[in-house]
Amino acid sequence: MSDVPLYAWLKSGNYMPPEFRDFHAQKDLFNAMHNTIQNADENGNARDGHIYVVDTFLWYMARCGYTLQRCRKDLPFKEMQDDISRLKRERAENFAKMISNT
Repeated sequence: MSDVPLYAWLKSGNYMPPEFRDFHAQKDLFNAMHNTIQNADENGNARDGHIYVVDTFLWYMARCGYTLQRCRKDLPFKEMQDDISRLKRERAENFAKMISNT
């Protein structure tokens, strides 16, 4: 059996949820995650985590038939977009303060 369909699918990135397929969306997510988790600096940086998780772990898992999906459990989960929006707002505020001090 040919691996061509599998590798075409992997190359497309379609094994990831739509909101994670865009590089810039991934970057925002990993920066927000790194900013939100208390001990994140002990585990490396956002860039290296992004590269490892997206380019290595999720790709390998998809190659073996596993994909990332949202949990269906009825719990009050946090929204990633809230963390991403908070980080962008904080960075914009810090940048505005830095510019106003010059």
